Amino acid sequence: MRILVFQHIECEHPGMFRNYFAELGVEWDVVELDQGQPIPNLNPYDALWVMGGPMDVWDVEEHPWLIQEKEAIRLWVKEMKRPYLGLCLGHQLLADALGGRVCSPEASGNWHLSSGTHKKWSR
Repeated sequence: MRILVFQHIECEHPGMFRNYFAELGVEWDVVELDQGQPIPNLNPYDALWVMGGPMDVWDVEEHPWLIQEKEAIRLWVKEMKRPYLGLCLGHQLLADALGGRVCSPEASGNWHLSSGTHKKWSR
């Protein structure tokens, strides 16, 4: 198995899964998009993992590589129909790439559970 990982900041990586990959003989390549690395040919890969990051899916002026990343995600999921794992920003990118609505927690009015009480999202 060969996994392609899209990374958006150095500290948001596959973490302890790197050890499992090594133990299981899983090959994986990382593309550090925030460092300007290009997205490679997707064909040799069996799965795509898209990690988290500090940016939002709509920050394309600040991070223009998000446009190509969303195109690659769309191609991967819709046309190639291969396994995808999105973590945090990664699942938001999937939603946006497939035409879903992604917005800030403040704009959506979502609630979350914190310390046993309901609270509004805050930044």
